[in-house]
Amino acid sequence: MKFKLYGIGLALLLFGSVSYGQEAPVNPKIWSIHYWQQLAEQGLIPTAAPVEAPPAIYTGSSLNGALVLTDDSPDVLTTDSPNTSQSENSIFVNPLDNLKILNSNNSTDRPPVGVLYGTSGLLTTDGGLTWSGSIQGTGGSNSGDPAAVIDLNGVYFVGYISNPGGQGVARSTNDGLSWTPITVAPNPGSLADKNHLWVDNSPASPYAGNLYAAWTDFGGAFNNQIVVSRSTDNGLTWSARVNVSAAVSAGSHNQGVNVSTGPNGEVYVVWAIYDGFPSDETAIGFAKSTD
Repeated sequence: MKFKLYGIGLALLLFGSVSYGQEAPVNPKIWSIHYWQQLAEQGLIPTAAPVEAPPAIYTGSSLNGALVLTDDSPDVLTTDSPNTSQSENSIFVNPLDNLKILNSNNSTDRPPVGVLYGTSGLLTTDGGLTWSGSIQGTGGSNSGDPAAVIDLNGVYFVGYISNPGGQGVARSTNDGLSWTPITVAPNPGSLADKNHLWVDNSPASPYAGNLYAAWTDFGGAFNNQIVVSRSTDNGLTWSARVNVSAAVSAGSHNQGVNVSTGPNGEVYVVWAIYDGFPSDETAIGFAKSTD
């Protein structure tokens, strides 16, 4: 994959700064919930006391939009498993059957959050009216940050941070009933963080079926950079990291990546550029590949 890089400047409103008093082993740039749970368990960061939340107030389920057909859409639980929390959800509709949907989340026990199960695999075959699946982690436990996709062959994928701190993907060929975990990339030294996953589902694309995983490396040869890995065999094997952000020369780091593809197989990668930290991001980075 060859990428051309572009820069898009942003005007910023700074609402103040954050003071980080952690010791050297703590990297405040990392977003992973598992990373911060481990630091809390080791006593390296303070934790807030539990706060009792007030009961929710039901205000109805009607969806209203000025330019769209409105409907009274029922609120549906994707899981009724007790004492669990589902957050940071990623959802994808099966391109072969739009009644089949995959939803994956950071799945934890509560209260309080003590165990991160990893990326849940919650499934519907009736357009979201009823759900099944597991909260225990697709392909076993992992460190979360889900990114769900389904390819034109109906193969389900969930990208995640692996327990050793690298990148992994879970793969299912039976509509999410069972999952096989696959290593995308090893830990670069500290953590492979803030990941995204995409599949080329354009029938006209010469690269239809390709999967693209992207994230920020913390540590290693590409420290603080956005890297991309590609699979051309339905997620079974993955290429070495490709650094796509180095040319912007971020003063601090690059993070918050999103990947998409065009009708002819173009690959687009966009992310936030931090020229200082913990100040806000100063620009948006963009890279494009046509091969």
